[in-house]
Amino acid sequence: MTVQTVKLGRSEFVLLPKKDFTRLQRRAGELTEQDLGDIAESQRRLASSERSIPLSEVRKRLGL
Repeated sequence: MTVQTVKLGRSEFVLLPKKDFTRLQRRAGELTEQDLGDIAESQRRLASSERSIPLSEVRKRLGL
């Protein structure tokens, strides 16, 4: 991968070939095993029967 740095004012930019950019862009969109595990865990928690109770309902049940 050939990369060139360009400075415009106080900002630095990197120039790279389009094929390398598209490869990096494609890899950025991929999900890792950790991401897939996190998604599965959140779906499991959402599907569980243990639902949260609104504070107003808790107050009614406690007679507050």
